[in-house]
Formats: sequence, C-alpha cells, structure tokens
Amino acid sequence: MEVLRENKMTAPKTSRSLLQGSLVVLCSFWTAVCEAHVKWFIDTDSASVENFQPYSLTDAPVLVCCAVGLLVIALSVVLDTRLPTLRIAESKTRHDFIELLRIFTGMSLLLTAYEGALVAPHLQATGSLGLAFNLLEALIGIFLLANRFIQQAAVLIFLLYAGIVVQFGFHSAIEYFNVFGIGLFLFFNNFKTPALVVRYKPYSVDSLRICTGISLIALALSEKLLGALYGQAFLTQYQWNFMAALGFDLFSDRLFVLAAGITEAVFGVLLIIGTTTRLTMIVVSLVMFTSNVVFIIQGHNLPARTEFVGHLPFMGTALILIVLGYGQRLKVTRIERDAAGSDA
Repeated sequence: MEVLRENKMTAPKTSRSLLQGSLVVLCSFWTAVCEAHVKWFIDTDSASVENFQPYSLTDAPVLVCCAVGLLVIALSVVLDTRLPTLRIAESKTRHDFIELLRIFTGMSLLLTAYEGALVAPHLQATGSLGLAFNLLEALIGIFLLANRFIQQAAVLIFLLYAGIVVQFGFHSAIEYFNVFGIGLFLFFNNFKTPALVVRYKPYSVDSLRICTGISLIALALSEKLLGALYGQAFLTQYQWNFMAALGFDLFSDRLFVLAAGITEAVFGVLLIIGTTTRLTMIVVSLVMFTSNVVFIIQGHNLPARTEFVGHLPFMGTALILIVLGYGQRLKVTRIERDAAGSDA
C-alpha cells in the first residue's frame, strides 16, 4: 500500500515534468527573444532570485530540450545538403558589406571605450592597465572608422582581446570571441602580398562564423544554462516572460531561461559546423532586433541604446554571413564530401 501511495504521488510530478518538457519543445524558439546579453543589464555581483533552484541534467525539461536541440542540428545538416547553392555576391556587394562590418565594429569599440568598458558594457576597465587597454580600444575604433591601418587594427584587436583575458579572465573573454573573429576576418582580408591573399583570404569568413558560434555557446552557458540565476534575475527586472500571457501558465521564468539558453546554444553549434548558415543568421538577427524593440516598447530607452551599441559588431557579422554564407573552407558537410572523394 505504501508503494502504491508513493506511485500515485510521483505520477503527477512526472506528468507535470513531461508537460513542461513538451512546452519547451513548442515554445523554445519563441523564448529566443530572451537572448539579450543578460550581464549588460543586471548586477552580477548581487543578482538573486527568491527560491531559485537550477535544473539538473536529469530533469525532464532539460532532457527534452536537449533532444530537440540535437534534432534541429541533425535536420540542419540534412537540409543543408538539399538546399540549392546560392550564387556568391559580386565583388562590389562583398566589398560594401565588409565595409559595414568595419564601420559597425569601429563605432561599437569607440562608443564602448567612451563608457570606460572593454568590448562590452559590463566589462568596466580598472586600474592603469585597464585605462591603457581602454585607450587602445578607442584607437582601434578610430582606425576602423577612418579606414586606415586596417590590418594593424586587426592585430591590435588581438592585443585588446588579450587585455580582456588579463582583466576579466578567460571565462568572460570567451563570451566575446566574436570580436576575435572579426579581427581574424579583417586580418585575412587585408594582406598586400597576392600569395598571402590567395592562401589565407578563403578562411576569413569561416573564422568569423566559427568564432561567432563559440561566442553564442559561451553566452548561452554563462547567462542562461550554467548561469541560469542571471537569466532569471533579468526576467525579474524586465518582465520578458510573455508565455503566461499566451496561456502557458506552467512556463515559469526558470523554464523560459532554459529554453532560451538551449536555443542560443543550438544557433552557436549551427554556426560552428557551417550548415544553413544564412538561415541561422537571419533568425538570430531577427531575435536580436526583437529584443531591442522590446526594450523600447517597455520604455527602457537606455538599455535599448546599450544593446544597440553592443550589438553593432554582431550586426556587421550577420550581414557578412547572410551575403557570403558559411565561407569557402571549414564546413562539416564539405569535410564529409572531401573525405568521401578521397576514399573513392
């Protein structure tokens, strides 16, 4: 009788967990709007949520969400082999979009340096070393906006990234690995020697794409999965969980953050492996645009401006990847085809 009573008590819990997992499946892409850079808008040192309890890896919503994420990745690989190959944009169009990446990155770095931060609003430079890297950041922004010494500016971006590691640690720096990728892209595209151009330029888009994917995965882990507390603290402050208004009462802030984190991580994986790159970047760009609009609608004009400035390098990256796709070298389905060809 005791066993039967325990089974009856655990059955509703199991059903509730499965229902929550199903809601993750249905709504994970809706919750992608929570992909704002959480740490830009909350105090990470004092972030707290009443009765906060993170998910464990064996919880049903986590298992279901991970399964759906893996399914999306598999479908992307299959779909990529069946989609028509789009014609590469003409050289003038490619040049124009590269110029936009340069301008957007220069504006973001210069404005962020003005606020006393390195690359991101919450990474406030400290001490004399921080001031030196802050001035370096401003110099890079000036070089990029003036369209002078671009390859040298790219090298300085690598030095700036090293400064972020020194000031804030690798775990914070990896969240902005996309900036390192922009440095690689600019470096590979500005060789003066024809032999070096032929050898390295084909890797420029791939480097940009992969570094951006790593950045998205790092942000998903630090702000929404391993750092779920930060995501929930953000929702407490800004009330972005709209699922209850749509009738999904069981879709708590906890579940909302989980779904957003898995979605962001899936986007990152798709960029790294290089499948359906254009489609992925269109979706991510729409998500980031939506998050900015939500800030404006809610009357949070300062956070909206902060996010816009911080997202400028990503906007430039998105334009490059939408126009040029995955690149010319590093892509999982290409590697498979090359391996099959060598075996034959």
